[in-house]
This record gives sequence, C-alpha cells and structure tokens, in this order.
Amino acid sequence: MRLDQLLPVLRARWRAVVVTWAAVVAAALLVSLALPPRYEATATLLLDINGADPLAGQAVFRPAGSLSTHMATQADVMKSEAVAIGALRIAGLDRDAEWQQKWRSRTGGQGSYEAWLAGQVLRRLDVRPSRDSNVMTVGYTSPDPEQSAALANAFVHAYIEATLRMKVDPAKEFNTFFAGRAKALRDALDAARARLSDYESRNGVLVGEDDVEAGRLAELTSQLVALQDAVAESANARRQAGAAPGDMREVRNDPEVAALTAEAVRLEGQLAELRTQFGEQHHAVLQSRHSLADVQKRLEAAMRRAAGSFNATLKVNQARLAETQAAVERQRALVLKRKAQRDAAGALQRDVENAQRAYDAVLARASQTALESANTTQPTVSVLKTATPPLWSPLFLALNAGIAMVLGLLLGLWRAFAAEARDRRVRTVADITERLHLPVLLRLPTMMKGQS
Repeated sequence: MRLDQLLPVLRARWRAVVVTWAAVVAAALLVSLALPPRYEATATLLLDINGADPLAGQAVFRPAGSLSTHMATQADVMKSEAVAIGALRIAGLDRDAEWQQKWRSRTGGQGSYEAWLAGQVLRRLDVRPSRDSNVMTVGYTSPDPEQSAALANAFVHAYIEATLRMKVDPAKEFNTFFAGRAKALRDALDAARARLSDYESRNGVLVGEDDVEAGRLAELTSQLVALQDAVAESANARRQAGAAPGDMREVRNDPEVAALTAEAVRLEGQLAELRTQFGEQHHAVLQSRHSLADVQKRLEAAMRRAAGSFNATLKVNQARLAETQAAVERQRALVLKRKAQRDAAGALQRDVENAQRAYDAVLARASQTALESANTTQPTVSVLKTATPPLWSPLFLALNAGIAMVLGLLLGLWRAFAAEARDRRVRTVADITERLHLPVLLRLPTMMKGQS
C-alpha cells in the first residue's frame, strides 16, 4: 500500500486510532496508579579524569578524545559487582533478613548470597555519564524513598573506595615486591663487600690506593739506565787509558802524574841547557839524561797506575749494574704480582659497585611505591550532590505514560489497517484501476458543505 493510499485510510478510520490510543494510555495510567510508587534518588559526581602524580605533584593530562572512554569505563566500574557488594555492606542489606529469605526462596540457598543480592540491586541502579563533561549522575529506584537515597549514597561511597583501592592495592603489591627484592640485593651487596674486604686483608692491597711499587720500579729502572750509561763510559775510558793514557785528562790530573810531568819538563829544560854549555859527553849532561829517564819511567808507571783506576771503576759500575738489574727484576715481579692482586680486587670492587647500583635502583623504586601506597589516599571523585529521599515519584508514571502513548499509537494504526484489510473500500482512483482493471471515465468533484 502506497503512501497516497495510506492517508485516505487514516482519514477514514481515525476514530479507531484515537480510541485505541486513548484506551491504551488510560489502561497504562490506571495500572501505574494501582502499582506501588517508585522513588528515584540521585547523586551527582565530578570525576577528575586527569589526576596528579602524588610524588612529583604534577598534573597528569589525558587526551581530549579519551573523555568519553574514561566516563564509560567509570560507569562500568560503578555498575560492577565489586562496587555493588561494597554498597550492600555500607547500606547493611547484606544482613537484612527479608532479603536473605528471598534469596533462599528463589535459589534454594545455592550460590553466593552477596552476588545474588548485588545482581538484584544493580537492576535498579541507573548510571548516566554526561556526554561532554566529566560529571556522572547515579540514580537508584525503589518503592522506599529512604532506601533509594541510602543505596544511591552507598554506591557513591563504595565507588570512591573502589577507585582508591584500585590505585593503592597495585602500589602496595609493587612495594612488597620491591621491598623483598631490595632485601635480597642488600644481602648480595653485603656479601660482595665482605669478599672484597677479605681479599684486601689477605693480600695487603687497597682498591684506589697509589701504586707505590710501580713508582719504585720506575725509579730502579731509571737507576739501571744511568748505570748502563756509566758502565759504557767506564769501559770506553778503560780502552782509551789502555791505548793512550797520557791523552786522558783524568790521568794527567792525577797528583803524582802531574808532579812527575812537571819534574820531567824541568829536567828536559835543564838537559837542553847543559847540552848547549857542555856538549853531549859531559858528565853533567849524562847525569841529567839519566835523571830524566828515571823520571820518565816513574811517570809511565804513575800513568799506568792512574789508568788502572778506570778498570776498578768499571768493575764497581758493573757490580752495581748487576745488583740493580736483579733489583729491577725482583721489583718487576712484585709489581706484576701486585697488579694481578689489584685486578682481582678491582673485579671484586666492580661487583660491589654493580650490586650497589642495583640495590640503589630497587630501593628508590621501593621508596616510590611506598609513597604511592601511603599517599594515594585522595580520591579523584568529588560529590557534587548527595542523594536525598525524593518526596514523590513522577518518573515511573511519566515513563509508563510515554511508553503507553507510543504503544497506543502503534496499536491504533495496526487496528485501522487491520480493519481496512478486512473491509477494503475504494478510496482513490488508483484503487479502481488496480483492483478492477477498468479505466476511469469520469471523476466528479467533491461537493463542499453549503454547495447545492
């Protein structure tokens, strides 16, 4: 049936639609008035969706798009069984004898009484989060206005306690975990320190002290180098003294050599003077030549003795060099041993430092979680309006009336179309052409009232 065919049917059978609608609405009103009244008490909450860090004291902002998701999540938390059981305990319904009797009669005493009662109570709870703000309305409906207000407020308090518990309990669990871990790491740190201290006391080394033995080795090495140079110089001097002792300044500076040299020069001068005066065969010249030869022999012997001191110096330097080499080898072995000990002590020290860093990190986290579990006691929910017992209950009557109006209109339309289907009449030109399959030859205009 097309729209242009529906409107004539409704115009023709409007009385049936109106009568049916009025009957349904009247019946709904009568039934609503006959039933016991229902009172809805509401409380209004303001949710802090951003929150704050209790340690840093800084606000924690959430993205703007997460408002609706956060509000829907909090509404689900409000309607959870855990919050409902908490509200029942706050309101005292878990100890109500009448509800316990209903539970036994309906379930035969099977299952959890609190879970069953929470399901019954949640059916009457209405949580309405705002669309564009972080305000949430909590309503509870029951035949008793006092009970409605009490349960609405109980749900609010149970929800606040649940939100606090969801923040504090994980922090407490983390605190317990980190505290236990910190104890184990402290024991490991003490053990590492004990190993290091025992090693230092047994080997006489201290981590971080100056390496005195290495300084001694460097000093002995420098002495060794100096002695090697001295030995080389002594050997060279000895060779030169053996080849030409008179050319060496050290030999010439010898007191005996210097005295004999001066004596030989004097005698040579005297011999030359005597030769000039007396000739070569004079007994004075012969005597002077004999004296000069004797002084020269003594001078050569003195030079040999002076040159022999270089041999003694070489031997002394070689002996000192051998002693210093042995001392360097001993000191090098000691330094290597001390270095190995220091390396082992350094490894133990690194174990202590690693254990200290691990312990400090876990201890800081344990302190943080301890502060979180102790300081996260400020709720992120503010109660804007506390539920009070309502004086009258218009919602139940208005809701039933609205439903009855819609349902009565639908039933009236259905009745009109059902009557038309049973008694179909020609109401438009299309009915003639479609149902009778005849052409329309003439259409008379509709006569208005007052026309003849």
